[in-house]
Parts: sequence; C-alpha cells; structure tokens
Amino acid sequence: MNIIQDYMNRANISDSKLNDLKRSIETPSKDSSNSFKKELDEKIQGRISSADIINPSNIREEIKKDPYRKKLFDASVEFESMFVKLMLNQMRKTVEKQNMIHGGYAEDIFEDMLYDEYAKEISKNESLGIAEQIYSSMAKSLPPLEDSSLRK
Repeated sequence: MNIIQDYMNRANISDSKLNDLKRSIETPSKDSSNSFKKELDEKIQGRISSADIINPSNIREEIKKDPYRKKLFDASVEFESMFVKLMLNQMRKTVEKQNMIHGGYAEDIFEDMLYDEYAKEISKNESLGIAEQIYSSMAKSLPPLEDSSLRK
C-alpha cells in the first residue's frame, strides 16, 4: 500500500479514487482500473520520462548499413560525452576537499581522468539520449538510406 500512497501523493489523487483503486486491486474489473488509469494519465499529462520515448528510426540498423551514419553517431556520442564531462566537473566543484586527506596535484589529475571515463561510459549506455537526439536531427540532412531489398 505504500506504493499506492506514494502515487496518490504524486498525482494528488482524491481519497475516493484511492478507495476505488484499492477495490480494483482486491476485485479487479476493467471499468475501475481504466477509470483510475485515465485519471492518472490526465493528472500527469505532459510529464513523461525520456526513457519512455521511442525513437521512430532504428539507429542501430542505420549505422550498420552506412559508414557515414556510423561516424555521425560516434561524433554524437562524443559530443554527449563532452557535455556530461562538463556537467560532472561542475558537480565536482561543489564538493569541498579536506586538506587532511587531499592527495594534491596527482589526485586532481587522476580524478580528472576518472571523470573522463565516467562521462564516456554514461554516454555509451545511452541513458541520457542526447546523442540519439543529435544524431536524429543531423541525419535528416543526409541522403536517405538505400534499401537493399528494393534492388532485387
């Protein structure tokens, strides 16, 4: 029930709707769950996670077929990596270092290289989606892919 209470708090759902939800969980029926889902959708309209957005083009298939698109995608990932590194550096500046355990200049260099790798890994796992958006907007200027199945 804690999960339901959390959703209720996030969506400001009335107590009567919460009771309807509890009843629908105990005795599921299509009408009650659909009405709750509809109200929940109305309450959180416009609030969507970027992970839920599906890109209409299959980028992986495109970059396998065309080496220029692969280069464009790699450049997009590199740009996202630079952006993430700048973001991580700004976040790192907010953390105060203690003189007692600070490793000096060598630690600063190592930490900088470590954050470079963090940025590359964050960009490679496609969790932010910046590279995909850059690729999609830039790929519009490329000529369309030739479909090998149409050549036969």
